[in-house]
Amino acid sequence: MYEILLWGAILLLAYIYVGYPVLAIVLARLNPRPIAKAELQPSVTVVIAAYNEEKHIAQKIRNVLELDYPKDRIGVIVASDASSDATDRIVLECGLPNARLLRVAGRLGKTACQNAAAEAADGEILLFTDATTQIEPHALRAMVANFNDPSVGCVAGRLAYVAQRDEATSHGGTSYWNYEIMLRMAESSLGSLIGVSGCLYAIRRDAYRDIPPGLISDFVTAMVVREQGLRTVLEPEAVCYEDTLDRPDRELSMRVRVGVRSLVALAAQKRFLDPLRFGAFAWQLWSHKLLRYLSPVFWMIALAANIALALQGRYGWMLLMQLALLVAGLVGFTPLRERGNSRLLAQPYYFLLTNLASAVSLFRFLRGERMVTWTPLR
Repeated sequence: MYEILLWGAILLLAYIYVGYPVLAIVLARLNPRPIAKAELQPSVTVVIAAYNEEKHIAQKIRNVLELDYPKDRIGVIVASDASSDATDRIVLECGLPNARLLRVAGRLGKTACQNAAAEAADGEILLFTDATTQIEPHALRAMVANFNDPSVGCVAGRLAYVAQRDEATSHGGTSYWNYEIMLRMAESSLGSLIGVSGCLYAIRRDAYRDIPPGLISDFVTAMVVREQGLRTVLEPEAVCYEDTLDRPDRELSMRVRVGVRSLVALAAQKRFLDPLRFGAFAWQLWSHKLLRYLSPVFWMIALAANIALALQGRYGWMLLMQLALLVAGLVGFTPLRERGNSRLLAQPYYFLLTNLASAVSLFRFLRGERMVTWTPLR
């Protein structure tokens, strides 16, 4: 029984982190679904949901209005989630006619702010972005070109993390995201993404639907679009940048918040897990999201079964490998992560950190916790 548990858990982990990505990439190359792009200039409303972003909001508005896009075709709405700092004043005093403030009272969270801004917007395309995200000048043109294809309802930008320090958290986060981008490009080519990065994505105004405030919009948007028979695709030329977090506690906190909200969304939108109704989209949800959030459970099963077998004098080598991975990951939580060998620690450390975040997220979700609001970490 222990041997079955051990190999079953290990094979599941191998499928989650290696098998599924390889399968997605191979299928995408064998049968890609192209996008009929063309130069377009629809009106665009850029929505920036912000809470206490006085350090970044002025620079963000300038960044948006400096995009390579006709100025008379772009407007900005800053949806302030009852900010208590100077965010609102800075927006009101910026003196730009195509940038306006929409204050949402009551501290309702990012999704509620986006819903309110979408209702107030008049652009044919809604572009959602974060206050701390810097967008490349040509990104908007590249994204809009995808909407020439009538099957495309939502377009995700390509987020690139910038490591600010030679430190394991920064390097691990960058490596993990590069792995994610590779997988998302394959999923996009297969047909549709199952989620977008909240830093930068665009959606047809007539395809937008209000999302319950308790759900994470970055994730649910792709489901909303899929239910309308439309695709969510990745535009690799639409690059934007975010600084990595360089402290384990902040990275863990961010990943737990995203994890809890994603699990809540999966539970609320569980119909999308039905492969008979949603085909490949459901397979991607199972493989990329649900099973990955369950991966710490599989790892604990593998470790416990391995210990039981090692006590019988079997699979001792495998237990040593698991313990070596665990120890290497734990070292990343110490001050050693800031030294010159931080790149060597980054992979096992970040693997452990993401699994710890998934474990904490799963525990908090099962306990009934919900996370609606956010506090800036950068």
